[in-house]
Amino acid sequence: MHKVKDLKIEESKTGEIPSEAMSKAIADDLRVNILINAADKYLDAIGYTEHGRRHTRLVASRAREIALTLGYSRRMAERAYLAGLLHDVGNMLGRPNHGQTGSLMVYPILVDHGLDYVDIATILTAISNHEEEYGIPVDETAACLIIADKTDVHRSRVRYPDPNTHDIHDRVNLAAQRCRLSADPEERAITAEVTIDTAIASVMEYFEIFTSRMVMVRKSCRLLGCKFRLIINGTELS
Repeated sequence: MHKVKDLKIEESKTGEIPSEAMSKAIADDLRVNILINAADKYLDAIGYTEHGRRHTRLVASRAREIALTLGYSRRMAERAYLAGLLHDVGNMLGRPNHGQTGSLMVYPILVDHGLDYVDIATILTAISNHEEEYGIPVDETAACLIIADKTDVHRSRVRYPDPNTHDIHDRVNLAAQRCRLSADPEERAITAEVTIDTAIASVMEYFEIFTSRMVMVRKSCRLLGCKFRLIINGTELS
């Protein structure tokens, strides 16, 4: 039993501090991969772009990289990695509030791996707040997750090549030939560089679906003490 009285929460010892080895163990956990696959299967059925292994691993790695590049601790970087890895599993129960449902689903898995409760709470808060409809960048972990998630636009996320089945989300992702995310610790800047094939989708179509996401990314960058730079086809948009 861990007594709360006179306890400094951030200094509590209720489990193991997240490490790269622990993150790998969780990423390799069969339960995690079953949940990710089930969520992606549902999103495929309703016509959404890929949200499976490619997306979740990429978001996790980018979230960790942002944290480390900006000088945050390994502990915080692994929190960001795990939040990125697990952020979309709630989609298997439906899109609405999938951040919250996903948090409830992954909680026992994180407990089973012996993660400290301070880290579990931070990861679940980030997952619960990653959607622009209701979420906010609560802290650095959530900010890194949001930035990594909302900037993932790429043609590899389009499931079917038939243009007759494409909606605007498919067209914009199909048009995205390249999307590079980088952080500069000296300039305190985070940059998303996107190359769009305008024969497939216009820059205006990109903004039609990504404006609210980019606003959330900018708020997240501010929390990290950074400015956000968006460059599309070589032109910086401010």
